[in-house]
Amino acid sequence: MTDLDAATVLEVSGWDRRYAVVRAITTLGDHAAAVVDANGDGGDINLDQFRRVEGEWRLLSSSGGAGDWGRGWCDGVVAEHDRDENGWWLTLAPGEPPDDGLPPLPRSEEFGWTVQTFDDADPRSGTT
Repeated sequence: MTDLDAATVLEVSGWDRRYAVVRAITTLGDHAAAVVDANGDGGDINLDQFRRVEGEWRLLSSSGGAGDWGRGWCDGVVAEHDRDENGWWLTLAPGEPPDDGLPPLPRSEEFGWTVQTFDDADPRSGTT
């Protein structure tokens, strides 16, 4: 078993190696996270979270946008990242999902993507 490295992050997450730059990586047992600068210019910062299954790293979630600070929760692990005068930092710790006032996402026993949709009447849908 190996720790997650930048080449594996780009390959497993499907980032374009011509532009994407891995800014930070951390592991916690069979969990890991990486901060990926999608364009290499600091304009689109993403947090990717992984889990090692049978010796191979699998992408569990990817989220991001503008700004240096970000936090994510996936598979019982909280990841948080930011940048300061010393560069990028990334922490990973066991934890409960943050209480952000949203209903819980549907759980799946499989690895893969989960999509949550809203009706048009829900104010979070952006259509009302």
